[in-house]
Amino acid sequence: MPNVTLSGLRIDETTWSAGSDPRKSEWRVAIAEVVQEGRFEVESEGPPDVLLTIAGDKAFFQWQSGRLDLPVRELKPLMDEYMQIIGEMSKLSVGGNSPRLEALDIAKRITHDEAGEAIATAMRGLRPDHATARRLFTLLVTLYHDTTRLGAAAHKGHQGHW
Repeated sequence: MPNVTLSGLRIDETTWSAGSDPRKSEWRVAIAEVVQEGRFEVESEGPPDVLLTIAGDKAFFQWQSGRLDLPVRELKPLMDEYMQIIGEMSKLSVGGNSPRLEALDIAKRITHDEAGEAIATAMRGLRPDHATARRLFTLLVTLYHDTTRLGAAAHKGHQGHW
């Protein structure tokens, strides 16, 4: 099966219209990363255009030749852990060389990797590679949690990657 990129990724109108301007800006960055850098193995005539619909504890990915339901409830423990780590990072008032900040950053990357593996397993219909699955997790985290209110420490080492 060919390795393809997406021609586009849109978020359902209900979710999009409920977002604040800062959240929409964050969503645009996460979407751009998935579209520009994401790799999928999917049967499709040309690069698929995907609509992501958020409905409670489920996320639906729809494209020309398919639909994939992602049970977010299974990702919720990883999202909660990830947000807890980011929250701890945002509370630190230390410089970038803090051992505590470095330890939290490592924990954040480990959780992000675990979530990427869970998403890749759950998304057999689109078959994202690991880096793409991580990017999708980032997008989902920003859709389910308002990360625009977190401090700069939480961004350390992940320009655009929560």
